[in-house]
Amino acid sequence: MNVATQAYAVRWRDANRWDIKAARATQFRLAHPHFRPLAHFAEEATVTVNPAAKPDHEWPVYGVNNSTGVFLSHRQRGADFNSAYKRIEKDWFFHNPTRANVGSLGRVPDVPADAITSPEYQVWRLTAQLIPAFVEILIRTRYFLELIDCHRVGAVKERLFVSNLLEIPVPDLAEPQQRAIVTAFEKSKSKAAALRAKADELDAAVEADFLKALGLTPPAARTLPKVLAVQWSDAERWSVLFHQIAAIAVDLDSGKYAPKPLGELLTLVQYGSSQKADRSGRGTPIIRMNNIVDGVFDLCDLKYVQLSKAETESLLLERNDILINRTNSKELVGKCAVFEAEGAFVFASYLIRLRADDDRADPAFLAYVINGSIGRGQIDQVSRQIGGQANINTEEIRALRIPCPDPDVQRSLMKPVLAARKRTAALREQAAEAERAAFDLAERLILGDNPEGIANSGRLEVLQSREERGA
Repeated sequence: MNVATQAYAVRWRDANRWDIKAARATQFRLAHPHFRPLAHFAEEATVTVNPAAKPDHEWPVYGVNNSTGVFLSHRQRGADFNSAYKRIEKDWFFHNPTRANVGSLGRVPDVPADAITSPEYQVWRLTAQLIPAFVEILIRTRYFLELIDCHRVGAVKERLFVSNLLEIPVPDLAEPQQRAIVTAFEKSKSKAAALRAKADELDAAVEADFLKALGLTPPAARTLPKVLAVQWSDAERWSVLFHQIAAIAVDLDSGKYAPKPLGELLTLVQYGSSQKADRSGRGTPIIRMNNIVDGVFDLCDLKYVQLSKAETESLLLERNDILINRTNSKELVGKCAVFEAEGAFVFASYLIRLRADDDRADPAFLAYVINGSIGRGQIDQVSRQIGGQANINTEEIRALRIPCPDPDVQRSLMKPVLAARKRTAALREQAAEAERAAFDLAERLILGDNPEGIANSGRLEVLQSREERGA
């Protein structure tokens, strides 16, 4: 499938809807007559659960994103739920209906019997023939994501419901053929996993040195304690999770530098624009929450917004502004980055602009502390989960406690961090290239000229050999 195609013809009788996206989907379906709708192999799996019926139970809530797929987002007491959630089981699948086209969908891993997910997410399961490991790869291939984009519906905000997903054509392959593709994919993707592990190890070592330079001890425990006691007079918030995180957080009062509220180190805190953006190229490029990746800005995927002159001027980003994500999944809310790009950019309403007081704080230092274990622990404590999304407000952001040496000391501490960031960025880019190569290999096997012969025609061995040679 080639989205760059500018012109093509489709018969009226062959299209189930009469619009450009339906025409693109029809063109693909007609070009692959051996493919069958996913509905032949899968079905919706909506099973609702009322967590509030067990107010003292800690429910494991799972999320989904376009980098890791399905993951454990957080645990939440039944009393803190105000709506029904959806049950999930191992080897089921679910996706974010508004972000499935960018890869926010995945396979459920081995989860506890009480595992649930947001009522907004679309849950489905396989019924026949296709194996979960193969489908997990299939749904992340470029061709499948392009077809998701074609099958989304909605006038204002497009969504992919299970009924739309089940219309997407997929290959009708025997199990040995599916397993052959899975084996080839996993062999190729193992290179990416090794590179990411190396980058993570370097990140952890650099942060440990950074904390030691501040006179702080890196948190030893990663698992929340199951039993703890807190004096009523010491309870800042009546929440089990709040105090569980506090028990394993960095002890900021034990360091060389007294912590200060983040708000005292800023000259500006500002919400972004809620104006609808598009890809027309008209207006001003607007930075959205998905443009923040691993603590830096990724401006490859931009939308544009048309604002009045006054609105544009008030929202134009300046060099060294910090943008922090106020609404996202539990693990991404509060992530931030320092703006350093050239040109005119504004920012969206799910982001908050922070501007450092140059006499008191270095922007790179602030962003690194917020993104690291110091900031992450505090944000996890105070962020609130509503409808599958976590939120943090300006008051809570201003209250974050930041170790505060002199700005010159801050800049000195950041030198090894910034040097290491270049090395980890290179490793992660190599990992991304290796993962793209793995998906390209899988897609070529799936969309081959003779897909029925994938497992035994020699095509698999030829493509694997080419991948290993870098062809």
